[in-house]
Amino acid sequence: MKVISLPDRLGRAPIPPAPPPASSSAELAEALDRINSLATHSAHVFTSPLGPFDQEGETFWLPRYVFVGESAAEEAWRVAIYAGLDGTDARSTLAVLRTLERFVLEPALGDSFNLVFYPLINPSGWRDGTRRTRAGHLLSEQNWLRSPAPELRLLERDARALQFHGVFVVRSEADIDDLHGWLRGFSPGEPFLHAEPVHGTSKAGYLPFKFPVHWEPNAEGLHAETGPLTLAEDWQGTPFEASLLVPATLPVKWAEQAVAHTLRVFLNNWRTSVATGQNI
Repeated sequence: MKVISLPDRLGRAPIPPAPPPASSSAELAEALDRINSLATHSAHVFTSPLGPFDQEGETFWLPRYVFVGESAAEEAWRVAIYAGLDGTDARSTLAVLRTLERFVLEPALGDSFNLVFYPLINPSGWRDGTRRTRAGHLLSEQNWLRSPAPELRLLERDARALQFHGVFVVRSEADIDDLHGWLRGFSPGEPFLHAEPVHGTSKAGYLPFKFPVHWEPNAEGLHAETGPLTLAEDWQGTPFEASLLVPATLPVKWAEQAVAHTLRVFLNNWRTSVATGQNI
């Protein structure tokens, strides 16, 4: 089966250096470096950063990694994974990078998918240790179609070119104790309500227990006023948007395991729903 030509279209762009870490962000810089290293040796992940763009005299890039699963053909499902909208939310970025690393170690986990990871959407906020971008934009509250933020302008062009079948947003929340999910674009069936346990161990290192997620329809319904689905007006079909909220009070390692496992289960269940024509 022919491998999808998506990475060929994107090309192997030079890997920009990760932003220098603040004292609390050394782990994040190390994770970015580790993924950049994997991307130079793996046939399943390609780095193709978006940018550059300037803010107050400093140049920034948006890290972007394209994962091609085993058996992925030209018609593979294309899903975007976004994190790091808040410059102080290193937890979501670390969790998404760890998820990507696991998919690279076991490409069969992403069988028939092309996943495009954007783990750090707000690099200037991370650099400055602020929720907003250096230009003052709070990305989590922006309409991605009409925002003047250069970060979202880059993501808009990329999304229009790639025509995603769905988007998955990961962010931390301080006022929750368990994983929580919001959905647009389809109604989940029973398999989505509880991620199944993983038995034994694997190269990817999954923990042998399950992470229940309470999925709810987004209160705004299908008409998005904020977030990436505002870009979907000219996309083919009806894309989904899933937002996974991770408790900010729990250990980062737990969040990494939870996001990696939940994304894998979600994608498998969504693919099954599409194939059977249920709940779409």
